[in-house]
Parts: sequence; structure tokens; C-alpha cells
Amino acid sequence: MHSYSNIATFIEVAKCRSFAAASSRLGLSTSAASKAVSRLEEDLGVKLLHRTTRSVGLTPEGTRFLEGATRVVGDMDDLVREITDTRETPQGRLVIGSTVVFGRMWLMECAVEFRKLYPDVEIELVLDDRASDLAGDGLDVVVRAGELEDNANLVARKFFEDQTVLCASPDYLAARGVPQSVEDLDNHCCLQFRNPAHGRLYPYRFTLKGHSISKVLGGGLIANEGEALKNAAVAGAGIGQLPSYMVMDDLEAGRLVPLMKRLWPIPQPYHILYLDRRLVSKRIRIFIDFMMKRRPDWASNLPRILARS
Repeated sequence: MHSYSNIATFIEVAKCRSFAAASSRLGLSTSAASKAVSRLEEDLGVKLLHRTTRSVGLTPEGTRFLEGATRVVGDMDDLVREITDTRETPQGRLVIGSTVVFGRMWLMECAVEFRKLYPDVEIELVLDDRASDLAGDGLDVVVRAGELEDNANLVARKFFEDQTVLCASPDYLAARGVPQSVEDLDNHCCLQFRNPAHGRLYPYRFTLKGHSISKVLGGGLIANEGEALKNAAVAGAGIGQLPSYMVMDDLEAGRLVPLMKRLWPIPQPYHILYLDRRLVSKRIRIFIDFMMKRRPDWASNLPRILARS
């Protein structure tokens, strides 16, 4: 039987493309990592890695073995976690992903409160506005906004909905006028969000005569992070279309003014995603249940704020 530890070492070396980096992550010496992979190659009778003084690459056999071995080792890790998670108190490490602003505004507080109840669980937050690859990025749970188009091998739980708000500062509107239609926006500076996942500009969305429409609007100011665009809108740089939770305080304080409310798009769904495994660790299940019980309800405050504008 091939050594599980040798296989695990090979997987880490293949992912890092470096014996030094892999050995550091595994807590081994570089020579020990090299010997483990060599023993595995001897057992299999094939060469798995191309080695040079500067780099490590996979052979065709190594690529195929990495694919299958990663799946098998992942199943073994899941089994070990499932068995050890029979303890009453969950333990271990959780890696949670979300967008930058949502993570800063809600998820960090949720993680802090969770660890007060379960201090033996270590939580790492990975905040990124790109769509996360749970398996590839090593994430246990992700909060994702919008419709799900790539949820193969994932379990999705509906989390909450949030209204997207078209808004601008009073100073901008005093200088440029208040738009009344989608066509009017062509004559305004509309702040643009460049999606870091694919590099395209994110269109503004509206509901017009019962139909959803999308339109990319120009304005001369582009950013790939939502809070930067919100700050630009507050500073009078232009019109923005932003999640309500991001602009709620600014709307209430009058720093931003809602526009064209009758044309706003339908609320955007947010989901909690995790990998579709036969075995889901106890700490993942408990953390997701904890999130669901504390799910945000920002949209409930929006009608009261809008009634004043």
C-alpha cells in the first residue's frame, strides 16, 4: 500500500511547484519532502515531477495522479474530520470567503461572536470581490451575491436579499440636476465598477415596464472595489448604484440621495455556498446555522429612510 504521507507530500509539492515552499507548509525539511516524493515515484514506477534547480513541474502522469490523489486525500480528510467531530465542541480551522465590504461590515463581527461560543475553532476570512473557487482556493464557506451560474458541486442556501440603490450626493445633484429616466443618465457621470473576476464593467440594472434591463453607463471614474465607489459618490463625483447595506448610513444622514426609485431592480439574492461533500464537518454545519440565525436584515430599514426623501 502506498504511503498516505508520501501522497500528501506530493500533492503539496505539486500545488506549490516548490519543494522548499511545500516543506515549509508541511513542517518538513526540504530533503525529507524530496525523499517522500521519490519513494512514491519508486512505488508507482513512474516519474511524477520534472525537477530543475529553479522549478518543479508535473509530468503527464503526475498531472493525472494529482487529480485523483487530491480527491482521495480530500475524502480521507473529510472522513477524519467527520469522525473527530463527534466531540460535543467543534474544533479545527474554518476558511470563510466573501466580498470585501460585506466581510468588513458583517462577516467579521459574526466570526468574532462565533469564536466567543466556540473558541477552539480558528477562523480565517478571505475577502475578495472576485468569485471564489471553493475547492481551488481552499475555502470551506463562501457568501456570494447575485444569481448562481456556476454552482456545480456546491450546496447553496438562500441567505438574504438586498436592494441595489441608485444614488448621488446633494452637491452633485445641485450642480448637474436630478435624472428622471434611464436615458437621462447618459448625460451624467455614472461611477463604474470593474468586475475583478473578468475585467468587464458591471452594468447598471433597472426594472422598466415590468422587465429587467441592463446598461453600461459611462462617467470617467472606474474602480474595482465597491466602497471606493461609495466614497466617490459621497464626495460628489457622480451617480452610483450600490448595495443598500453599503449606503444605508449615508442615505439616513443625507450624504446620499436616492434616485429614480420606481426603476430600481428587483432585490439581489445572497447565498451561502459550501462544497457538496458526503461528509460535512461539524464546525461548518454549526457556523452556517449560526450565520442563518443572525442573517442581516438591512432592507427592512430602507422603506423608512426612503419615505423621508
